Amino acid sequence: MKKIIPFLILLVQCTSTSNNELTKEERNFAINELTNSKNNLLSVVDDLNELQLNYKSDESSWSIAQCTEHITIFENQVFEILEESLELPANPERREGVKNTDKELMARILDRTDKATTQEDLEPNGTYGNHNSTIEEFIAKRKKHINYINTTKDDLRNHFMAFGTVDAYQIFLYMSAHTERHIEQIKEIKENINFPKK
Repeated sequence: MKKIIPFLILLVQCTSTSNNELTKEERNFAINELTNSKNNLLSVVDDLNELQLNYKSDESSWSIAQCTEHITIFENQVFEILEESLELPANPERREGVKNTDKELMARILDRTDKATTQEDLEPNGTYGNHNSTIEEFIAKRKKHINYINTTKDDLRNHFMAFGTVDAYQIFLYMSAHTERHIEQIKEIKENINFPKK
């Protein structure tokens, strides 16, 4: 199964001096980013009622509940991409031509100047039943991904996505930045003048 996320194709690989296992600094950086973005999402949707969760500023916009579901669907699918990349041989030669740092990569994802349209299989469609179930799924998967980064011995820096623009370590940074990107979207929804009051 080959899932290609168009937005990822626009990104370039990031620099690293690691050749085998992740360094302590790399692990800590990814874990901190994943933990912080998880906590930020839980905070921004905390204590919202059904009317607020399902409010849309217009028919073409997503609600907060839909944003949260999209984040969770993405969390699952992007890990599948990681697993696919690890089935391929490590290829350090593909690091040639690397241009951006990890932080620059994340900054590009966070930049909402150009609004992207997601692909069909990442669109919210009631996959998890309701908002509470969606949040539970997100928390469970994020815990799994943080534990993986904390314990893995996989050579994530020398495995690459099939389309060659992101290494396997960067998938986790992408997860975190993608969550933060949609947190900003959720904040914009809450700031709308017509957003329901409690």
